[in-house]
Amino acid sequence: MGLNVYGKFLGALYGTAIGDAMGMPTTFLSREEIKKRYGFVSSFLEPPRDSEVHSGLRAGSYTDDTELTFALARAIIKKKAVEPRAVAEELIKWAEDNDALNGSIIGPSTKKAIELLKKGESVERSGRFGTTNGCAMKISAVALFDYNKSFDELYMDVVHACMPTHNTSTAVSGAMAIATAVKLAVLGYDPKTIVEKAVERSELAGKTMGGVSVSERIVEAIKINPESDEEFLDALYNFLKEPKGALTEDAVPAAISIFSRAKGDFKRSVLLSCNLGGDSDTIGAMAGAMSGAFSGFSAIPREWVKAVDANSKTDIRKLAKDLLDVSKV
Repeated sequence: MGLNVYGKFLGALYGTAIGDAMGMPTTFLSREEIKKRYGFVSSFLEPPRDSEVHSGLRAGSYTDDTELTFALARAIIKKKAVEPRAVAEELIKWAEDNDALNGSIIGPSTKKAIELLKKGESVERSGRFGTTNGCAMKISAVALFDYNKSFDELYMDVVHACMPTHNTSTAVSGAMAIATAVKLAVLGYDPKTIVEKAVERSELAGKTMGGVSVSERIVEAIKINPESDEEFLDALYNFLKEPKGALTEDAVPAAISIFSRAKGDFKRSVLLSCNLGGDSDTIGAMAGAMSGAFSGFSAIPREWVKAVDANSKTDIRKLAKDLLDVSKV
């Protein structure tokens, strides 16, 4: 195909970090609060002092969405496979290194699962309560590893990646949608096909416990398409069931709707995400991963890359290379 696969990997990983960092200050703010405080966010900002989850972070800092994406990538690189126990061990190590269980830097499902794992719960049962978006937000690492494998292999690896923290049909269905989109973006498919296949694979992966499938929510979200981006964001925010709930069935459809409206354009995807509100860092991370994989690293503004690099504890270029190397094994 003549694809620059390394550039696609870099685009997805930097896209995750940039979308996350740009959405960090507006996380759990409403659309009206964002407009009142900032007008329109177009650069990295410090979070408000009264931020519920990110107070004290520097502008350009990414959050657990990216940290756990990178942790999942490291687990895959170590084993050259997606092994639930290795994933769990990497998550526990990250939580201990960052004192994550004593603060608000991780989501409720991941926190509960890590606590259960540390108490000796099996990796098959530790994630049985996880319905929030903590698997979908980090699943791009699996999609990159499996970019050239079958959808059946991708599905099993998504299940294995979700198992330690989000072993539910809701979480797996949402994660499969994002993983499908990132995989096809790497392979150079057009945005329309990417979205259609994400819906299809999400539906096959299972329905939410409440009876409303994640795939149906995605279809509903991508139908939101008014003329202006401001109207789009207002309507998409109103689509969210629980803007402060970090729900898979909110964040995944919102991210895919943004990717669809932006037609895979990286900068537009990130700016729409960070101005939405709700779980905007997670939505930004997922939309950034999809659009970064689609557009490639060359489409990402260099000043955005520099800002993230200045705050990153991870060598993202090396991580992308190492993940690409094991994906070829």
